[in-house]
Amino acid sequence: MGNLTEELLEDLYRRLADILGEKMVRLFKRKISQKQITRVPQIIFAVAGEMEKTLGRMGAYASLRELGRSVARDLMAQHPKEEWEKIFEEGLAIMGFAKGVQREPNRACICSCIFYPQFLSKKGLQPTEHPVCWIGWGFIEGFMKEFTGATGVRFAGRDFENERCWFEVVNY
Repeated sequence: MGNLTEELLEDLYRRLADILGEKMVRLFKRKISQKQITRVPQIIFAVAGEMEKTLGRMGAYASLRELGRSVARDLMAQHPKEEWEKIFEEGLAIMGFAKGVQREPNRACICSCIFYPQFLSKKGLQPTEHPVCWIGWGFIEGFMKEFTGATGVRFAGRDFENERCWFEVVNY
């Protein structure tokens, strides 16, 4: 499977350049480098914050959700179908969205996302109220569409006690 971390980051930046242009991605990378951010979850959070500054909250939500879907599609295109489940789980873990994944036929649960306790709750934000959540949502949606044939995925809520966020498939 190679180095999924590098593959994920390269694809994330490449797709981000498709959305914002190379100059903006270089600016984001420079800001991240100046802050000496090297861990992938911190990079993801920094990118989400910069996107919100650049595009506003709603623009960041939409763009980052599509970014997550695009990265998921790209990873699936680059790997055999037999590896998709593992890539889905490892990708979410690498990005900081889940230390584990529970998948049922029509829904998925991400377990122990680092963003809520480390960043969102400290700012008084609920799940999906920060653009970072929308990258993970899009990533989950990209894979769940392929796993289930769904047309989309909706956020179904957070179980705060057990640190789990649920996403349900949607068929229109």
